[in-house]
Amino acid sequence: MSQIAPRIQGPSTTPPPQMSQTHTGARSRLSELRRQLSTIPNQLTALRLAMVPLLWVLAVLNRPVWLGLGLLLAAATDVLDGYLSRRWHQTSAFGSRLDSIADHLLAISTTLWLVLLRPFFFREQRWPLIAWAAFALLVLAISWLRFHRLVDLHLWSAKLAVVAAFLFGIPLLVLGRYSRLQFWITLVVCFAAAAEALAVLLTSDQVDERRGSLFRRRRR
Repeated sequence: MSQIAPRIQGPSTTPPPQMSQTHTGARSRLSELRRQLSTIPNQLTALRLAMVPLLWVLAVLNRPVWLGLGLLLAAATDVLDGYLSRRWHQTSAFGSRLDSIADHLLAISTTLWLVLLRPFFFREQRWPLIAWAAFALLVLAISWLRFHRLVDLHLWSAKLAVVAAFLFGIPLLVLGRYSRLQFWITLVVCFAAAAEALAVLLTSDQVDERRGSLFRRRRR
């Protein structure tokens, strides 16, 4: 009687369950990211975020005029994405977080660009700027301590402060000079916006990120 040789099995090609779940989760997250970025408002926000490293290249190359023009384009996307998201009813938690990240990075970068390319401005106004930076960091710290995250407050006063900062910072970068009156007006608007954000954080148990203003009744 002939003997049947035992079949030698090769290595299994079936992925382990944990690896399969990891790949499935990654595909699901990638699919959700693509879905979120399929809207024009979120694409504009993503464009503003992608512009930050490109603008840093212009800053390092000492091109303040081109940097100012690029900052103007970034400011335009900031205004446009918010308008379109409300007009087309495409607001989302993802878009809100992405918008806040882009705004914070752009604001911090703009301050550093002014220090780098217009050092005379920082020398002349260093103490008001340091006071503003300290107050802004206090607001962020209160947000983290109370809610264990950086709350994405979209207050109207904050939007006004952003517009005022762009109207001040872009001409300073492009022209190399500034109005002291405009500087103090911009600083007061920024302090008022930060103070309103701080008041919202301190007086609310749950923050409505679409509230708009401290003086507006909270949504139920």
